[in-house]
Amino acid sequence: MAITAGRLEIETPDHVVLRYQLAGAGNRGFAAILDFVVASIVVFGIGWTYEQVAVGNPLLEAVQGWVPLVELLLAWLYFIVLEWLWNGQTLGKRVFGLRVITEDGEPAPFVAVLVRNIVRTVDFLPVLYGLGLIAIVVSPRYQRLGDIAAGTFVVRAPRPRQSWSALRTQSGPSTAPAPTLRALPGEAQRLVREFVLREKRLTPAARVAVARDIATRLRPLVPQLEIADDVELIRTVARSLRGDK
Repeated sequence: MAITAGRLEIETPDHVVLRYQLAGAGNRGFAAILDFVVASIVVFGIGWTYEQVAVGNPLLEAVQGWVPLVELLLAWLYFIVLEWLWNGQTLGKRVFGLRVITEDGEPAPFVAVLVRNIVRTVDFLPVLYGLGLIAIVVSPRYQRLGDIAAGTFVVRAPRPRQSWSALRTQSGPSTAPAPTLRALPGEAQRLVREFVLREKRLTPAARVAVARDIATRLRPLVPQLEIADDVELIRTVARSLRGDK
């Protein structure tokens, strides 16, 4: 892993270099504002609904003191659950094209997401992400305290644009089906695109080795593709990603 001029470069085990642009305080701030607006609306809606239902209900009125704590927990869960289930993105991050990843380029796992969001409390001090913004500006890795504790990075992750020249393969037509695979994780798609882009520049031995490593990752994600040849499996996935029939 290397970081140069705001760019994060990660070399995968199959020797494919993934390049990410680290997100600065600006876009992260706008994404955070949007997330807090959405979370506040959700919490307000739940609180308002509770007040309407609790009127005249002795049982609900008895637990009214716990409502603020529950609302705070729900607001926290908004960030934790979305970043975990949406591969490192909340609604705000998705709108502004950002994603949380780990040092190996993978979406942040649950433990990392939990840690970075627990430390969010410290980042928010004294108000409006005061410490967090200072940490992002000062850190050469553009990390707030939560990212440092969890070992995560926030990178720009715009919707990938299709490159017909990069995805076009040189082999003859295949009889294998090209199912819709756009639900593949972003990093799996990136590996496929990197391979077909660089395939012609690899030596035969390197092509076989790299294809084997990538195919090992792909097969659990595409069990419907029963293709024994590693290179052909990657090409089939590439054709599906660009919409070939």
